[in-house]
Amino acid sequence: MKPYLKVITVFCAAAISLSGCGTENNTPQGGNAAEVSTEQNGREIALYVGNENGDGLVTETVSVEELTPEAILLALSEKNVIPKETKVLDFKDEGETLTLDLSKEYQEYVSSYGTSGELVIVGGVVNTFLDAYDADTITILVEGSAWDTGHADYSGALGRY
Repeated sequence: MKPYLKVITVFCAAAISLSGCGTENNTPQGGNAAEVSTEQNGREIALYVGNENGDGLVTETVSVEELTPEAILLALSEKNVIPKETKVLDFKDEGETLTLDLSKEYQEYVSSYGTSGELVIVGGVVNTFLDAYDADTITILVEGSAWDTGHADYSGALGRY
């Protein structure tokens, strides 16, 4: 092999092997890396987030310091599944059934999307909570009441999306 081909081959091999390396910062903006990170600091959970087309769900694994509804919402907000302003008003874990009461910002956000966006947002919350708490169904309330968006009525328990 000619010397310049060896150099080009070595250069190409190095470029390909380094192309997967990045300097991505996984620290949530405005958050604390100890609260939600992709590093092994606490309990790992699967977050369900929108795919690149925004018409389906994919999972991403993150660690939360402690398994709480607030920590899960923080992680989901960091992935833009829900707005950062969404608050947990109440949460009940009754084994196979969960009840999650959220602030009105959640409904406003969900309602601002079309049908497929709504499915990604609601499905992301539903699947993330069901996996994290090993439950079968979840009822999502807004300000203590059932709610709807014009696309769907959320008055009952929801199963996995």
